[in-house]
Amino acid sequence: MALTGATLSNISNALKEFYLPAIREQLNKDTILLKRLARDEVNVSGKEAIILLHTGRNKGIGARADGAALPAAGYQHYTQAKVPMKYNYGRIELSGPTIEATRDDSGSWKRMVNAEIEGMVRDLKKDVNRQLWGCGYGVLARWRSTESATSYTLQKLYRGNSAGGDGFGSTFGARYIDPGNSSMVPVVLTGGTGIAVGAADMAPSAVAEGAEYDTITATDPEVTEAAGTFYVRGDASGQAIGGTTAISRYEMMGLRGIVTDTNVDDILTDGSTPGVTTDDTLQGIDCNDASGNTWWRANVVLCGLPGGGTRYAQQNSLTLDDMQRAFDAAPEKLGIEYEPTLILMPFVHRRKLVDLLAADKRYSTLQLDGGYTAIEFNGRPVVVDTDAIPGEIYFLYEPSLKIYRMSDFDWMDMDGSVLSRVSGYDAYEAILYAYMELGVDNRRANSVLVDIDY
Repeated sequence: MALTGATLSNISNALKEFYLPAIREQLNKDTILLKRLARDEVNVSGKEAIILLHTGRNKGIGARADGAALPAAGYQHYTQAKVPMKYNYGRIELSGPTIEATRDDSGSWKRMVNAEIEGMVRDLKKDVNRQLWGCGYGVLARWRSTESATSYTLQKLYRGNSAGGDGFGSTFGARYIDPGNSSMVPVVLTGGTGIAVGAADMAPSAVAEGAEYDTITATDPEVTEAAGTFYVRGDASGQAIGGTTAISRYEMMGLRGIVTDTNVDDILTDGSTPGVTTDDTLQGIDCNDASGNTWWRANVVLCGLPGGGTRYAQQNSLTLDDMQRAFDAAPEKLGIEYEPTLILMPFVHRRKLVDLLAADKRYSTLQLDGGYTAIEFNGRPVVVDTDAIPGEIYFLYEPSLKIYRMSDFDWMDMDGSVLSRVSGYDAYEAILYAYMELGVDNRRANSVLVDIDY
């Protein structure tokens, strides 16, 4: 990259022409799930994507006696799903003296900007990947108990947690909390459909890991935690969740919200504590029993329980039969062409699966694009992810999932420049943004194996 001086014009050009392609490359490819999913910009209208779902066949068919009336005419049934865009940002700031000090030193400029850009890409990539495993609420951890005004323990068990019930986020502990570099606020379930969101950044400063729970040191959130309280990304400038009764989810939807058989609000609780809203639906379609929209449910397969049961009620050891039942769940309903194309799991379950396959003399590997190596199950790649949820394995039919987007990752430059002066300070900032959301057009084509012991 040629740079004759660290002028504002040269910095803007470098950010747009040199660093942006590298950022897109890393964010779109280094995260396996984000890399493999198709993109759709055609069906995005305004601030949402519109998906036409085929939900029912024409009933105007049937055998009749000679001379009998023909079957009544029918029609194909369709439902419109709406995928609202979500907005992610990365922000860097360069001081005036820093720019001036590197004016005549291209090497210093590169080192300074590289450090900021690479750090932002690393952090944004990690956060987007976390979101793609979530359900849109921005859950970083779940509260377990308070040991002092600045010390809090966080749930870490798949089931049997001492406070707040079991549900999404109960296994996280402090895995998403980076001491000194994380911002988070508490969300307290107040009963019924109400919540209270803290406005002050708790600024976690230390983490102590434990076997059954983790302990964090943080500032007093000035709220009274209770069973079911969870923590989300946020600070005084804004949080990943909004509202008090009609909840707004600001993060991207993830696998936990899509590959399940309930509405999104039911994910955060096992029933012992209230949800955050009533019938918070995926893409505007209610799938509760009363709605009749059972076709809008993914397949939830319980480990060790072929006859069914209740999620989070127990944990059982993984077997190859469990893997096969989850693999077959979608094609049994939809046809053989809907067999999973990708299997995602945490490291702890891959170790167990490798043992099972080796004992069964079925162990082999596949080479994926980008240099990734995966073991295979039924000829499909089994991929691990550091953000995968312990106790669960996802069997995805990738053609049913898409990243709907208004924009790819890009720098804000509507005023003609990537760099903007920070009002009242001798500094300049650049903002990276992406307007996109993960959506699904056939929820039943995806399955999850749950309640796995580890």
